[in-house]
Amino acid sequence: MNAGSRETADILRELEVLEGARCAGCRRALCGHHALVALVMGFKSAPRCAGCLASALDLGIDGFLDQVGELVRHRDCYRSGWAWADGREGVPNGERPPCLQPPEDWKPRSLPVSAAPTSGPTEDAWDAGGMGCGDLVLELRIRLGRLAAGGILRLVAQDPGAPEDIPAWCRLTGHTLLEAKHPEYTIRRREDPR
Repeated sequence: MNAGSRETADILRELEVLEGARCAGCRRALCGHHALVALVMGFKSAPRCAGCLASALDLGIDGFLDQVGELVRHRDCYRSGWAWADGREGVPNGERPPCLQPPEDWKPRSLPVSAAPTSGPTEDAWDAGGMGCGDLVLELRIRLGRLAAGGILRLVAQDPGAPEDIPAWCRLTGHTLLEAKHPEYTIRRREDPR
């Protein structure tokens, strides 16, 4: 099995586990699309729906989903996960699933996506090797969360998708990509916890 098909199999397995789980923010049951958005953003162990993630990042749901869509389109494993969710929910190819619109009475609970430590290391280095897809952004989120606001993470990521994934993820989450010369990346943790 090649690395791409292994990553796809891992994503599909994770989606089967997360489908039906409750959002850690609003407690809404997650469909396959929301589960995939949580995986793309690195929220495997405490999944959140798209609405709660957009709210925590202080983004409108449409803009947030457009940016997540860019990440999904650039990775075979994510595209396969999206197609899996489309099939489960009967969503025609190319249409935004209605499940991704928050219900009229939806209100996110005030659970922070990540809190900026008041003190902590201001610099860290991490060699992610060939780690890819959701696992890379999950660990990246955790490592940046340990840094003080404005802290610097020096990352080595050999995954062939990293040149597209890391800049897109940084734009989406508000962290600053200071330098990107594959496989080396320098990221500044955002100042506010959003």
